[in-house]
Parts: sequence; C-alpha cells; structure tokens
Amino acid sequence: MTENCPYCNHDEYDVIDKNDFGIILPEPNALSKGHCVITPLRHTSSFFDLTDKERKSMTSLLELARNELKIRHHPSGFHIGFNDGNVFGHPSEHFHIHIIPRYEGKKLQLDARWGVDGEL
Repeated sequence: MTENCPYCNHDEYDVIDKNDFGIILPEPNALSKGHCVITPLRHTSSFFDLTDKERKSMTSLLELARNELKIRHHPSGFHIGFNDGNVFGHPSEHFHIHIIPRYEGKKLQLDARWGVDGEL
C-alpha cells in the first residue's frame, strides 16, 4: 500500500464490487456515464507483475463490471484499456483497467490521460 495512491486509499463506500484480489471503483474523472476502473488490491504498477490469480481476478471483475453496466446503463458497447509503464510522460503507479461505456450517437472525448486530444 502506498500512502498517496488513490487506489490503495479508496473509500470503502465507493467500491462497486470486489473479490479476493481486486476491486471495481467509479472513475472520478469519468469520460461517460458508468466509467469505472478495475484495480488489484496489491499495489503494483504493471499488468505483467500481476500473479496468475490476480490476472484472473481482474478478468473476472472486468466481466462483472461489463454485465452490471449493461444492466444499469444500456450502453451500445465499451472502450476498455489500460496503460502499462511510463506512458505519455505519466508513469502508471497502480495498475488499473478502464471500462468506459459507449452510447449510441455520443462521441467519446478522450483527454491527455490517453495521449490524445480528440474524439472517437
């Protein structure tokens, strides 16, 4: 656990769901309604540093988040992504996966976190 890490120091009231190795949290700077992140409980910066159990946990939570978002918000699809390592000049300190619901007729406005300034 790292003192200044928002994923290590999350508020339990914000947890959407969790399992033994990871949690689903709402993204504070959401790009669309329902945007959330899946992150391991253990502080690690890379997908490639996760154990097999942690990787399976992330996949399970990603599927759970997708199913829940489909029920709650009825998106047309999803944009799923993560940064690994020092990307766009910003090191990824605690690994996390973004799941961003996409809605019919609404463009996704990406920002500098994704290395672009534009719409998809």
